Amino acid sequence: MIYTVTFNPSVDYIVRLDALEIGALNRTSDTAKYAGGKGINVSRILNALEVPSTALGFAGGFTGSFIEEALQTQGIHHDFIKVAGDTRINIKLKTGEETEINAAGPMIDTSDIDRLKDQLSKLTTEDHVVFAGSVPSGHDDLYANLARLLESKGVEFTIDAEGDKLTSTLEHGPYLIKPNLFELEGITGRKPSSKAEMIEAAASLLDLGAKNILLTLGSDGALFINPEHRYYIPSPAGTLKNSVGAGDSTVAGFISRKGHPLTEQLRYAIACGSATAFSDDLATREDIEDLLEKIEIHTIEEVK
Repeated sequence: MIYTVTFNPSVDYIVRLDALEIGALNRTSDTAKYAGGKGINVSRILNALEVPSTALGFAGGFTGSFIEEALQTQGIHHDFIKVAGDTRINIKLKTGEETEINAAGPMIDTSDIDRLKDQLSKLTTEDHVVFAGSVPSGHDDLYANLARLLESKGVEFTIDAEGDKLTSTLEHGPYLIKPNLFELEGITGRKPSSKAEMIEAAASLLDLGAKNILLTLGSDGALFINPEHRYYIPSPAGTLKNSVGAGDSTVAGFISRKGHPLTEQLRYAIACGSATAFSDDLATREDIEDLLEKIEIHTIEEVK
């Protein structure tokens, strides 16, 4: 079973306006509400691909109940830990360009963390955990602690996080990390400009323990690096509509084909990420399948 962990989920409130006038009354042209959060996004894409997962994390209040009900309606299994505060609401203003207003999440105490550790301690080597997004305030070492727990159980994990939260887990051998170029620069202290330099910078993270690295480059596609392979995967042609969830979709696509040939994992990763970027919400299965045959995979020797 794949388990996704979202420490700070949200109700994503999408507000579309023809124009936004500060200090005046504005009327929406359309609104929508979705269960949000990076791990939840991974579960939603896995569900679209008919790959089962269980969404874990913390949820509270009427907004937490909305998330649980939304996932239940979509057929996504969940086992959230109930907390005292309300799950946050994030506002996505779409007025030709996209503006995000993200709220702070509820307080998470040590007993809540202990309950999550109990859940993860029951997993087996047949399971896979996807960690994604921020950690609760006051728990900066949480990723490192949970990665250590999973390593002790022989459970593979993927992590999509920034800075120290990512690097603190590398010694525990994450199956996949997915930095973007900006995040890679922050982690390594380098500013690579060519693909060869990007690969060299990313490869330094293999020495620290990462098993597979998918370096996303936005509209330029992605680079894949592991000890045996180096690939460049350009993005397919399409119109960018939605940057929210594209990276999470990429992770879901890669993990969805775990156990299949690496090139198939990469094809699904880029198809899922691109399909979400070209959609108003997360990609559908039809969106993804339409792109699969358009994904090209090049060895670095071919790129040179």
